[in-house]
Amino acid sequence: MKNKLKTTPNQAVQTFITYGNQNGDRQLKEERLQQLEEVLATQGIYPGGKVHRVLEKLIYDLTYNGIIKVSREHLSNKLEVGLNTISTAFKYMEQSKLFILSRNKSGKTNSGCRVIIDVQHVNFESILSGIYRLTAYEIAIVKEDYKYLSKHQNKHQDLAQNAVISTSNDSNSTLNYNNQNKILKDIKTSTKQSSDQKNNLYTRLKNLYQARTGSLEGFKQFVGVIYGSLKKIKAEDKLTLSNVQLETIMYQSLDAAISANDQYIKSNRLALLSAIIRNKINDVTVSNSSAAPEKNVARKVEQVPAWFATRHESEEELTEEKKAHFAQERERILAMLGNV
Repeated sequence: MKNKLKTTPNQAVQTFITYGNQNGDRQLKEERLQQLEEVLATQGIYPGGKVHRVLEKLIYDLTYNGIIKVSREHLSNKLEVGLNTISTAFKYMEQSKLFILSRNKSGKTNSGCRVIIDVQHVNFESILSGIYRLTAYEIAIVKEDYKYLSKHQNKHQDLAQNAVISTSNDSNSTLNYNNQNKILKDIKTSTKQSSDQKNNLYTRLKNLYQARTGSLEGFKQFVGVIYGSLKKIKAEDKLTLSNVQLETIMYQSLDAAISANDQYIKSNRLALLSAIIRNKINDVTVSNSSAAPEKNVARKVEQVPAWFATRHESEEELTEEKKAHFAQERERILAMLGNV
């Protein structure tokens, strides 16, 4: 089934995009972007600022018709980012399983374009049937393969009503009905799990920022700094901190940065946030190194001479003979010194 989604007929995609009647939705973009960030965070992935900007652009364009056609070169020139940044954004979208990525099947000028589909868009079924020519049963399988958590289609469609797929064989109809019921249960379970994730990092940061500043203006820039720092820390892999510990550091850093008095800010609050994160990470590093047990160091052991044990014992009393010998030697040495 997935082989059918690897390549896309160029003309069909272009027609669907050209004659689509949907409008862009910024609120929907924010929901999709937040959902993507939550999924990636569970995998320990925090997109940096540039990748985040690319994801914002792609997801907003997807809110129109649920499918877009784009090339790396075009995005690179428009957003002024590198090709590797574009590829990273594509990779994150694909591994989240919230989007389907394929390539154009034909067209010399469009052969390098990537086609991206939002699996939660209201046009998702129309895209699969109209562009990829999938049957209702094949569409049901695709929904089961991907994380199909469509809030919009859940509101406007009842999948159970369309569960029976007309086929020439009654046993196939029963099988398809069971598959559709399973999909419906999976959707409800996944939606409930998604609604329970209220304490994730993104939401906590968002609520904190709004509480401190009274609005969300400029929030994306702060999130970019935080996610960039998390990505760098995980790439270096020097600290043995859990995700919970790292997220706590980021939360405390954001709180300190946006609550600081203006007189303590030398350049801007973004730079202050970055500096606070570095300081907190350095403090943790120093604390971990000081708490680490010292390694066994091989030390040289000196041999104890025999006289050391009896060094405090009283000396032997001198005899008259030894005293005379000592006086004679003393006179001889003094005489020698007098001749010098």
